[in-house]
Order: sequence, then structure tokens, then C-alpha cells
Amino acid sequence: MTRNLFPSLKTPSALAALASAGLLLTGCQKEEIAVYRVPKVPPGAGSTTEPGTPHAASHGAPRPHAHWESLPPGWSEQPAAGSRAATFAIEGKAGQHAEAAVIAFPGMGGTDLQFVNLWREQLGLGPLTDEELPKLVQPAIISGADGKLYDITAATTAGAEKPGDRIIVALHKQDGVSWFIKLTGSAALVDQQKPAFLGFLKTLKFHAGADEGEPSTASAPRPAAPVASSAGTPAWTAPAHWKQQAPGSMQAAKYTVGEGKAKAEVTAVFLGGMGGALKANLDRWRAQLTLPASAESEVEKLAPPFPALGSGARIVELSGSTGEGDTADMIVLLVPAGRGTWFYKLMGDKSVVAKEKDALIAFVKSAKP
Repeated sequence: MTRNLFPSLKTPSALAALASAGLLLTGCQKEEIAVYRVPKVPPGAGSTTEPGTPHAASHGAPRPHAHWESLPPGWSEQPAAGSRAATFAIEGKAGQHAEAAVIAFPGMGGTDLQFVNLWREQLGLGPLTDEELPKLVQPAIISGADGKLYDITAATTAGAEKPGDRIIVALHKQDGVSWFIKLTGSAALVDQQKPAFLGFLKTLKFHAGADEGEPSTASAPRPAAPVASSAGTPAWTAPAHWKQQAPGSMQAAKYTVGEGKAKAEVTAVFLGGMGGALKANLDRWRAQLTLPASAESEVEKLAPPFPALGSGARIVELSGSTGEGDTADMIVLLVPAGRGTWFYKLMGDKSVVAKEKDALIAFVKSAKP
């Protein structure tokens, strides 16, 4: 089996997306990178590109990919959306769920401490220092070589009957590509699956470029960039006055509306699971508008259900100011879909955001598989 991935990295913003791949919503634009999954091109089929795919990718640059011979019992392969090179669903007893993913980032910089602290933030934990980090490192055999992993469990809240979520991430670098193999889910199920996960790591094979015998696509023509990708992303009908832009970090679509300071931006991002804790995402969006963090008791009020977009959907509406002191508003629509969540964000000038709210909702409703 093979899965291919073509990322475009914008340093230093790559760190947040690396830590959040499929887990954490990167709400701030400066934290964004563009990552796209490209299906393997059969002989004679030409090249396949995704919206905003970088120039090198569209001209047949070698595709990082991974192979595996078999999956552990109870694992089932799922469509790999967004930044995923591969995604696996894991079902446990009593309705428990976990997920594994394989992600590749060529040329990725950053330190382990930065990555770990971003994962810890997602789980509601405080940052570690350089002196504390070594205590968290665990050895692992990855693709037949010595590697390392980090095992992080969320803090148990007062009165909770069971521990929170848990993340295990293995890190492996080969031929200029940083590979992240991730297991996340309920703490109990992740604990049960850890031996199988460690065994899976040993069997993985990574390739920075094309396999022997795989045809080059360097001479293939570059097709026009569509609004939606072919990797599980829906197609939307955008208002005529929205201006389509090259998608940024983990974005499936991006638009701008308005001119000058009277301008707003619309983005669509898909992340596995809930894309991180609701409060963590809410506080991240609030920080973008220089607002203080929310209290636990405020979360449901600040992110209420929005049944107009289906069961489980929520809406967040915030008003504040940018770092430059300009007043700004934000609307975020959270829409569950399959094993993940779509995040639709409209942010910018207050008058533009107010005017475009109905258009944003209509845009979300227009989504077709």
C-alpha cells in the first residue's frame, strides 16, 4: 500500500501545522502552512494537483510516501484528508475510538520542544522546559532504525470518571523528510493499542522520491486549480464577489472579500476528530482578536450549537481588534463530517463580516461530496 503527500512549507509557520496535523486547528494565519495529499499518478494519466499546490509539486517533483505490509488487528484504513498521507480508524470496546496517521514534511525545521509543547497545549497541559523534555522521550524502532516518540496524556479534570485523551507521536527523519506517525484517542484505548502501534512503526518503509519504476510526471501539463481537491474535499459554490486565493495552511479553500481595510478572509479547513479541544480552539481564536481566554463556564455560551448546519454543528462569533489596533470580527462555523470536523472561518473588517455572514452559511450549505 502507498500513500503520497506533497507539502508546501512556509517557515516558521510550519511548526503549528506540524503539531496539529489532523488534530489541532491553526487559527492564526501566521501559523499556517500549505499541505496537500496527492494520489499516486498511474502511467499515462498525467499529473494531479490540488488547489494551491506549489510550483515544484505541479511539475512532478518526487513525492514522499510510505509503504506498509499489513495493519494491526482492529485497524481500518480511512480516506486521508487534509495533511494526512494515511489515516487509520481504530475501534475499541464500549464506544472507544482512536486514530493513527502518517504525515510527511520535507525540509521541516523546528525543535522537539516546540512540537511537544504544541501537543501539550492541545491537551490542556503547560509547556515543558529544555531540562524537562528528556524525561518524556521514549526510544522506538521506526522503519528498522532507531527513533523516538513522545507519549502525552491530557490532565484529568476534577470529578471526571476517566482520563482524557492521549497522543503518541513518533518522529523519524530520512532523506530530508520529517515523518510524524501519530496515535491519538481515548487514553485507555491508546494504552491498549500502543504495542500494536510500536509494531506498526517497525514495518513502515519511507521514500523521499519516486519508487523504482514509477514514471516521472515532470513533463505533464499543469491543470487549472479547482476549488475542491480529489482527496475527499467537497466542492462548494462560492458567491461571485468572493475572490478565490491559493489555499494556505491545511486549507482546502480560501477567499477574500472587500478591498483595503474593509476586507475579510474566508477559509475552510478539515481536521481529524474535533480538531482539538473546543476551549483551546476558542481561546486561540479569541487571542487573534486580542481577547482574553474564556472561562470553562463560558464555552457552551460562546460556541453554541448551530442546528442549521446539522447535528453537532456550532457557531462562534467574536468581536475585538487586530494586533495593529484595527477593530475586527470573526465568525467560525464548526461542522462535523465523517471522522473529522470542517472549520469555516470568516475574519476581518466588522462591517464586511456582518454583511457576509449569510453568504458564509450558504457557502457551507452548498458543499457537495
